[in-house]
Amino acid sequence: MLPASLVILIATTITLHATTIYVPDNFKTINEAVKNSSPKDTIIVNNGSYTENISITKPLTIKSSKGADASIVHALIKSEPVFKISNANEVSIVGFTATGSEIAGIDLDNSHNGQFLNNKTVSNKNGISLYSSNNNIMANNIADSNEQYGIYIEASNGNTLEKNIANTNKDKGIFLNSSSYNNLLNNTVNLNAWDGIMLWSSNNNLLKDNDVLRNRYAIVLGSSDNNTLINNSTWANIYIILPVVLIYIGILVYIIQKNLSHFIYRE
Repeated sequence: MLPASLVILIATTITLHATTIYVPDNFKTINEAVKNSSPKDTIIVNNGSYTENISITKPLTIKSSKGADASIVHALIKSEPVFKISNANEVSIVGFTATGSEIAGIDLDNSHNGQFLNNKTVSNKNGISLYSSNNNIMANNIADSNEQYGIYIEASNGNTLEKNIANTNKDKGIFLNSSSYNNLLNNTVNLNAWDGIMLWSSNNNLLKDNDVLRNRYAIVLGSSDNNTLINNSTWANIYIILPVVLIYIGILVYIIQKNLSHFIYRE
């Protein structure tokens, strides 16, 4: 048996190095790479279209080599998220298109201190969803044309949403439900069917420099206190502008017809 002092010395000199895994060079699918990775590893995904659901339960960085237009992930099982992060901290997802899920493109459940950057989450039920997940950063994502919400946050605090785009979703662009101390900065939220940004039972959030244009309603707060709204831009919805334009057109046509009739039938 080795002396205890030598065992301690050996233990203290062993260091674990995070490795970089390449898809499809080392593993054919992203999910295989995730399953065979160790905490803190980085997975680089090369160009291509992938059909799978990716489940992440440990701290990893998953990054596309050339961005969201080059690495597209379609949901294999539509009743599951494309990327599901569960009970994991410090997960990073960078530069993917996630599409085709009846749940969400990116879904966090009890996961904290992650980074979700430069992704496109389009044509899902929800683009990005957070449940009981704190202190995450979501920046430069596009969450467009989803069946329900662009970005949905529930019971999640201290998150930062910055420079995201949430347009043309069939319900709300960004929805905070029972979530506090979040920062919404410089987001673009346009042409959603209902609210651009909604806060429900959500307190002490900061909304600053957001463009919330041509939604049915711009920024809506319900049962929410002590929120700070600074320098957000809103613009009247097209459903309000259009009837006004039609009224003026109708008046103009009436005047022209009246004057024309008077000119034709005058004695």
